[in-house]
Amino acid sequence: MKIVSARLFRVVLFIFIGLSSARFAAAQKTRPDGEKPSLPSLTGDVITPSRGIGPFDAKQAKEWHDTAEILCAQSRYEEAEKLYLRLLEEREHALGLNNPELANDLNDLGRVSFAQMKYQQATSYYERSLQIMETSKGRQDLAVVGPLEKLTRISQTLEKYTQAEQFARRAVAVVERVKGPDAPELAPELIAVGELLLIQKQFSSAEPMFDRAVHILEKSAGVTSAALLRPLDGLAAAFDNMHRQNDAEAVWRRALSVRESAYGPSTVEVAGTLDHLGKLYFTQKRYPEASYCYERALYIRTKALGEAAPDTQATLSEVAMVYAAAGRQTDAEPLFRGMLTAKELDTVSSLNSLAALLAVKNRNAEAETLYKLSIVLLDKNGFVTARKPVLTPGDAPPPQLAETLDQYAALLKKMRKKADAAKMEARARILHGAPAPAPAPASAAKKKAQ
Repeated sequence: MKIVSARLFRVVLFIFIGLSSARFAAAQKTRPDGEKPSLPSLTGDVITPSRGIGPFDAKQAKEWHDTAEILCAQSRYEEAEKLYLRLLEEREHALGLNNPELANDLNDLGRVSFAQMKYQQATSYYERSLQIMETSKGRQDLAVVGPLEKLTRISQTLEKYTQAEQFARRAVAVVERVKGPDAPELAPELIAVGELLLIQKQFSSAEPMFDRAVHILEKSAGVTSAALLRPLDGLAAAFDNMHRQNDAEAVWRRALSVRESAYGPSTVEVAGTLDHLGKLYFTQKRYPEASYCYERALYIRTKALGEAAPDTQATLSEVAMVYAAAGRQTDAEPLFRGMLTAKELDTVSSLNSLAALLAVKNRNAEAETLYKLSIVLLDKNGFVTARKPVLTPGDAPPPQLAETLDQYAALLKKMRKKADAAKMEARARILHGAPAPAPAPASAAKKKAQ
């Protein structure tokens, strides 16, 4: 029985080998001359096709993509991400792992990952997109600019400014080489580099980037185009930080004119530029010009946002501070009093900080004016001005009043106003809950008099 089984096995084996050889010979005859035949698969009857040789249903892919876009519009990024991943897998299966058509799917995945603050994951998608474009199109092709811009944005978000600058500079180099040094497409890349240099406080290096972008846009879009605003703002900021105030003023004035033309003279966009000019004039002690800018910004924001809006309140504070610094206490006081109660302590902090700065610069009279305004704001019940001040437990002044009186007393001593300083110190002690100093012994007082 064993001998029969062995013979039967040999017969079956010979038949199987013969059939395989016949199939292999037939395959050789049907192939072009010189092409080597592939070996038969040894994995079984069901063969899974490798990536790059599968069918691709374009209609189904479009449905998935459209659905994912709708989900993104609804901020349902996690669900959209699953569809984009499926699209990527299908396209990889059909086209291979390095086909340029994968870039769109990778960019979509990077976008939804970024929206979910999954920055490392987004980076990996954009890096792969960049690598595919470099391989398929070349390192100097415009196709690499898109991934470079996205990698710049992510690096900047992660505060990796040096890395972001490298990506942005490479984008500049590619666009300049392909399109030329005066191409309109070059302007946004130059602006991106300039803004990164501003963040890194490399102001002198940022200036030529913005200046070049301005000249490109003037030629391509016109001297009054709103496209000029971003590089103009950057250029003005660079000049201001380099203490080139005259240049900064000229650029911000031009930006103001462009914004008025593009958006209208009474829009919040215009108010933002007026803020910059107001701050510039304030630091130069050009108080009339600063007052005009802040007053106009206040009017715009009150009209557009309402009196209670945070931006309106902040501008109101700026107006009042300019009035105070200019010695217009009568004008400043009602503005401060009209502010929301929640903002008063913040305003006092700003006033005291400015007063301290002025005192360091020996601008004592201006500092004294600001401290007086702080006291007016904090002392609702006339505690400081009373001949015999008394604390009312249920309506005591805020603790910040004692701190302000301490600072004010120090300034008065510096100004040799000893009697006024002693009065402020006495009231500050009451607020601090400290006992009055013991009177000096008679012998010590006599010796001091001598």
